[in-house]
Order: sequence, then C-alpha cells, then structure tokens
Amino acid sequence: MKKILLALLITLFSSSIFASDEKPGRFFEDQPDVTDDYQIHFLYLITKDAKDREWDINGKMEEILLEMNEIMARETKKKSKGTSKKYKYDYRKDGKIDITFIRLDKTFKELHKYPNSNIAPYLWLNKFNNPKKIYFSFSDMGGVDGGEAGVPMGSTFLRNKHVNSSKNKIIKITLHELHHAQGGGFICVPGMGKNAHYKDRDRPAQLGHGLALSTAYMHNVEGCPQLVDSVYLTPTSEDPYDPYKITCERELGKYTHKKIMKMFNKQNKNVEKGHWFGRGFGSYCKWQWGDGFNLFTDSTAAEAYEQTGSH
Repeated sequence: MKKILLALLITLFSSSIFASDEKPGRFFEDQPDVTDDYQIHFLYLITKDAKDREWDINGKMEEILLEMNEIMARETKKKSKGTSKKYKYDYRKDGKIDITFIRLDKTFKELHKYPNSNIAPYLWLNKFNNPKKIYFSFSDMGGVDGGEAGVPMGSTFLRNKHVNSSKNKIIKITLHELHHAQGGGFICVPGMGKNAHYKDRDRPAQLGHGLALSTAYMHNVEGCPQLVDSVYLTPTSEDPYDPYKITCERELGKYTHKKIMKMFNKQNKNVEKGHWFGRGFGSYCKWQWGDGFNLFTDSTAAEAYEQTGSH
C-alpha cells in the first residue's frame, strides 16, 4: 500500500499547474540547453494558494539577475585585482535567461517552516536534478530566513520580512546563498566558522551581509576550495572544483585540508553508528535524505516532500 501511495504522489507532483498559469512566454520545464557547460538554472516558484506576480515573464527576475551578475563581475575584479568573473547562467536559444515557472501543489501553511525541505525533493521529482546545474528559485513566499541553500539548490524568499521583494536585498541574499549552493563557506577558509558562515556574521561581504568578496572567494590555503575556482564561474579556472562532487558525491580530490578531513571523518563515523552528524565541512547536499549520504530516489524524495513543520 505504501508503494502505491508513493507512486500516486509522484504522479501528482507534475500536475499542479492551473489553467490560469498558462501565459505567453512562460515555460514549465527546463528549456533545451545552448551549452553542456555547468550553469545555474533559475525558477520562479509559488505555492498552490499564492498570487502569481509573473516575475518569470514580466522581466523582473531577468533584470535583477543581470544586475546581480554585473555586481559579481565588479567585485571579482576588485578582489583579484584585474580578473573579472560572472556566473554561468542557463540561457535559452533566444538569448533570454531560462526561467522555469513552478506552482507547488501545497499551500504555504502546508509547507515545512523551512520551505526548501519541500522544494528540494519537488525539484528532484520533476527532473530538475542535472548534476551540472544549480537550481535556484525566487520563491514568492515567506520563510524563516530571507534565503537558504545547499548543494545544488537554493531559494530566496521574496516575501520574507527581511527581503520584502526589495531588489537590493534580493541581490545581496541571492549572492550569499549562491556561495552555499557551491559548497561554501568551507570550514578551512580564513575567518570561517563551523556553520558555513564567517565567524563575524556582520562582515560586509558575501556569505556575511554585503556585496564585497572576501577570503571565501580567494585565499592561499592549500587543500581548501576557493570560490574563484568554482565550475560555475566564467572564465573557468584552470583547476576548477565541482561542488556536487565534493559535497554530494563526497569525492574530495585534492581538497584534504585538516579541518575538512576532521569533519569528513567525523561524519563518516557517526553515520556508521546510525547517527546523522549534522555539522559538516561546508554547506550540505540538498539531495540527501535520511541518516546517511544516500542521494534521493523517487520514493525517498516523495517521502521528503511530505515533510511538515510548524511556521
């Protein structure tokens, strides 16, 4: 009976589209890629009971995202003293940013108080799970935080009281969360605390509360990832790191700094004992479910989607 219910849930997940959601220029699926490179795919996501503000088709999201990438170019040039980098966005063949519209089949009150607990498995079930993509949503709802992310997905919550649909706040929070979606802040980064944020949470920098780039972007610590080498930045580093391999597949490669290895081994020991050790060496893999490192399957993602937690 449980298997039958899960099968029904999986079938229903793809049917939460209202007739009124069908609008010119709107896409309900990831459109054909123009490159097979790593890229960030954006989504405009609302709940079953939410008003559709059409940010995916009225130019609002694209305007914000393009401005955000110009800020990234400016700040990377400052930090590296000359080399400017931008994020690799997912574009359509017509040159527009590929933005997918999603209406969940749950009301806001039916979601977990941390909505990504439902959004992450929903994305997986709807095949937004290409390991060479980050899936980032502008979620038109509230939430405990202004944003939240891990590898390889995240959200900025537009109606959170700290965001309130403000362009400047959206950009600042989204840049912060994109660090998490790429594994940061790694515990070996100078000034980084044990919770994937700087010890000084008020630092006026990305991964703190600002736009500037600091040690998370570039440092000289051997065996420790730096954002400048992320596969999601262009021009691509000569020796890039893939956050999905490091965080979700747990293939550390050359990133064996003693602080990373300490937390990596502590996680392994606790999982062997049947306990999940929450604190990691950076941000978490959002495709994992249960007491261990197993990635979602359709059945476990369906179970995860049904999580609830009071607001």
